[in-house]
Amino acid sequence: MKLLCLINRKPGMSVEDFRTYYETNHVPLVTRLLPFFTAYERNYRDRAYSFVPAHLATRFIGPEFDVVTEVSFAGPPDYQRMLDALANPEIGDVIRADEENFLDRRTMALYMVETLNTPGVVTPSQGEAGTTQDQ
Repeated sequence: MKLLCLINRKPGMSVEDFRTYYETNHVPLVTRLLPFFTAYERNYRDRAYSFVPAHLATRFIGPEFDVVTEVSFAGPPDYQRMLDALANPEIGDVIRADEENFLDRRTMALYMVETLNTPGVVTPSQGEAGTTQDQ
């Protein structure tokens, strides 16, 4: 069970300051207050590259984002624990206040997704040839 969050930085904040704040302040806060996930990954957009596949007639214009955050849960009970914690003002208000320091909450998009892996596919990050990694 995985939650995808498309997040933009606060208007006027640099990409570098956004990333630094997220990693050094928000990640430790979330890890401490919402320890219900099995993985918490941030995928920062690399603006040095533009993905324009040759098989598309026109360039795809998708949603703007600075980072795609992936939060994985063992199952619905752990996801519900996170929702319950966020509903508690002692936790939810702290998380919301911290988000106001670095991200644009008005443009945040959240999606629950189902992840499927392709059997037999080996990526360079998986190490030794012939191994696969299931999530």
